[in-house]
Amino acid sequence: MENGHNKGNRCLVLREFGSISKFQIQDKAIPEPGKDQIRIRVEACGVNFPDMMAIQGLYCGAPKPPITLGYEVSGYVDAFGEGVNGVVGSRVIAACASGGWSEYVIVDKNFVWPMPEKMSFEEGASLPVSYLMAYLMLFKFGNLQSGQSVLCHIAAGGIGSAVGQLCKTVPKVTLYGTSSEQKHDSASKNGYSHLIDYRKKDYVQEMKKLEPEGIDLVLDPLGAADNKKNYEVTKPFGRQIVYGYTTAIVGEKRSLIHLAKTFWNSSSKNPMDLMLDSKMIGGINLDSVFTGHFSSALPKAMSDILQWYNEGIVKPKIDSVHDFENHADAFRLLYERKNIGKVVLTPHKAPSA
Repeated sequence: MENGHNKGNRCLVLREFGSISKFQIQDKAIPEPGKDQIRIRVEACGVNFPDMMAIQGLYCGAPKPPITLGYEVSGYVDAFGEGVNGVVGSRVIAACASGGWSEYVIVDKNFVWPMPEKMSFEEGASLPVSYLMAYLMLFKFGNLQSGQSVLCHIAAGGIGSAVGQLCKTVPKVTLYGTSSEQKHDSASKNGYSHLIDYRKKDYVQEMKKLEPEGIDLVLDPLGAADNKKNYEVTKPFGRQIVYGYTTAIVGEKRSLIHLAKTFWNSSSKNPMDLMLDSKMIGGINLDSVFTGHFSSALPKAMSDILQWYNEGIVKPKIDSVHDFENHADAFRLLYERKNIGKVVLTPHKAPSA
């Protein structure tokens, strides 16, 4: 069951690893959905830091070029494959292993959810990565309980904003965050009670003043020497969850020297260290969310997130929206750490002035 089409599929294609200059908009054939698949006509697609790492060839889960990146989209159901029923034209949110930066994308039927009536396409494209990751780290992996403390870095980014909002669903959580000072107002609105400007203060020393015994749950997207710092502020019986390596990137182009230094300075805790300190370290990545163990947890996670959206608890913060022609502007916001909230792409050309 599908719509008829006379045009191609506009895709933002990374021709080779290296930098944002390696992208090209290409017209490809519109893909056909297979068994248990749905084709979506994309209205908006999210941009995430793993995409920025993949551009430089630093994200191990990304396919080799030429590739179309993108893990999350929103749009209209356009066609169904065998074994799938529904209504063509329905507004939906979807997660995909890759290929989201396209006008049409094929997704597994289990990773498609109806959009709430009042939700915008930009908001819809902001949910699958940031909010699902935040949900799984806080509730599935982190086992966040009433009265506990949380430290989340990059507090005003996509995942940081989601963490702030989802923590509101647990009573008496004390939420700490790090971000540059100009982003503190946005983070505070999402529920952060204490914010530290990491450019001006040592967050380890600040946390020791605020929480001398340490933090119950530390969400660590930084990597390198910050792995060690975050372990230091984790309290006994606390959990440190690593979900990124943002310190591996210092600009639009890959630096092998910086990368080597970054990995050299990373933590190397062994099980005996963890036993003696009574602490836990874990990790989560997008592959495990969409293709591995955690995929079975997604239906309930997204159901809760959409319910909280309808209740006004979840409200994605959109930094900016860019058409494919202006993708470089979108990517620079993340590389330069200037975004406040989610950066979104749209395959549709902006109207001429």
